[in-house]
Amino acid sequence: MDSLKMELPHSVKRYDFHPIQRILYSQDLLKISPLLRRFIKYPLCIVQPENDEEVISILEISKRFKIPIVPRGAATSAYGGATTLKNCIVVDFTRMNRFELKDGSVVAESGVVWLDLEKELNKAGYALRVYPTSAPASTVGGWIAQGGYGIGSLKYGDIKKNIEWIEVADFDGVKRVRGEDLKYYVGLFGTTGLVLRACLKLRENRKLSNYAVKCSFEEALDLTDGAYHASYMNKSLGNMIGCGDADVLLLTFEEPPSDLSYFDEVLGSKIWDNRFNLLKAARNADIIFTEAILPYESASEFYSKMANFAVKVIFTTDCVVFLGVLPLRGYYRTAMKAVKFIKVAEKYGGRVYSTGMLFPHKNIVGGEIKEYKKAVDPENLLNPGKAVQGNVISRLIRLAEMVP
Repeated sequence: MDSLKMELPHSVKRYDFHPIQRILYSQDLLKISPLLRRFIKYPLCIVQPENDEEVISILEISKRFKIPIVPRGAATSAYGGATTLKNCIVVDFTRMNRFELKDGSVVAESGVVWLDLEKELNKAGYALRVYPTSAPASTVGGWIAQGGYGIGSLKYGDIKKNIEWIEVADFDGVKRVRGEDLKYYVGLFGTTGLVLRACLKLRENRKLSNYAVKCSFEEALDLTDGAYHASYMNKSLGNMIGCGDADVLLLTFEEPPSDLSYFDEVLGSKIWDNRFNLLKAARNADIIFTEAILPYESASEFYSKMANFAVKVIFTTDCVVFLGVLPLRGYYRTAMKAVKFIKVAEKYGGRVYSTGMLFPHKNIVGGEIKEYKKAVDPENLLNPGKAVQGNVISRLIRLAEMVP
């Protein structure tokens, strides 16, 4: 640590060695039991780069002193991607928060908050095609690092399909990545490079119309055609977040449908206005999230098996995303229910939503990605133990999955 204290002042403007800050930066939104916290290490320091040059300097220091790096946005992920498994340097990207409109797209730095970006784009007549349900806090780089689906994914797909290019930094410098090569970075939690900025595809800022339909899940599957966004929640979740006591489908349109006879616009607007409530609940209540991706063909069967869960569903272009919300009633009991949710999803052809610290053993990423990791990070300094590599906690989860 003495070497870092001598070196960092010459390389970055903002850095912090305070013990309280080091504790605060050791975890993200993931809830970890006291027993498992023994496997979490406090970072040696936190740095907040303001430009590419400072990021490159941090990488040089990491390589010289063999100190791992853990990138961090707003830490709204519940997969432990920003949790520190080793004594490391946490790179907090929230100071890199500039953006610029260019030819109908927007180039946004890693630390830009999604909802702030959306509001500014709206003033210029544009809107994001997709954004995460954690948009009031989560950052551009954070969601790209995790990957996944969100608001607008029914029409426009996952985040990767809505990126023109990204610029990433690794030990060889800065590179621009686009097309098929995005697979080496999106959803890999910074294990292959640090996302500096992204060029994002946009849509026209047309007024969205929101409608609700109280219906069964099977009926909901037949009602999503033509919508920009569609989500479904059962009455258990509706009661939890104050949106009613019935199973209900939210449909959001860029162009209002011609037949509105069976739509409830008042309830639809209420649910839309409260679309970020789960993020607030995660921060203010003792709950655990569990997520799975299912093919459309088996989504109904899986939903029927989850009757005792509070569930939110997001419909996308090519799959159905299920989010189970579990009140924390005994950590290990609740954690085992979360594991069961994923095991049942796998039985019906589904998979875990993301990897992070919890599920690298699921082998969502293939051998090609693992070989790429070895090539660009031979010393294993970029967020070790995440996405493509196992760790103590993921191995414990793997054991828990063996319990009938």
